[in-house]
Amino acid sequence: MFVLNRIEAFNRPSDVIPFEMIDEDLRTARQRARRWEGLSERHTAVVALVRKARRELDAIAVWDEEQVVVAETRLGTYTAALAEVERDLAEVGPARELYEELLAREERRVAASADPRGAELLEIGRLLAELDVELPARERARAAGLAALHGRGTLGEFVRHVEALGMMAEGGVQGMDGVREVVEQLEDRCRGLERLRDGLQIRREELLLG
Repeated sequence: MFVLNRIEAFNRPSDVIPFEMIDEDLRTARQRARRWEGLSERHTAVVALVRKARRELDAIAVWDEEQVVVAETRLGTYTAALAEVERDLAEVGPARELYEELLAREERRVAASADPRGAELLEIGRLLAELDVELPARERARAAGLAALHGRGTLGEFVRHVEALGMMAEGGVQGMDGVREVVEQLEDRCRGLERLRDGLQIRREELLLG
């Protein structure tokens, strides 16, 4: 019912929905989004356990009935847990998407008003948009560097990614030691950008939730 009500609300003009209702929905939607995130993390962990249990069961000799029973019981327990978390996820529905939609709606309202939060929200939006470009580019360069170090990629491909980022030092990348050094720099930069992105998103929510 919550999901249907929210979808119907999104299909109505924004000026039909009172601002106090948007504020209330934001808080409710945030709680559901947090629940979805927790369930999603649990789902990932349980899926890994199910896969591991299946591999272990497949590796047991068919004549070892005691071990087969133990492995089958373990797999059954994990499979039941997986079914439970999937039911919970279905109940929560697209909570994360709905929350982001309500945040965006409130952000547009604040930006179009004389609210003093508008200027900071616009700056946060600009920085997040830049991060949406820079962070994936650096992650691709890092992945290309790791691939080159482990023989799964070429040095030339890595260099092209690094040049696109403007990181190429004079003389270029010198051998695998040079690749490793640049990869470490990329890892540090990616971690820093992720922290910045997380901080900006938290600040955005704080401003919009008042």
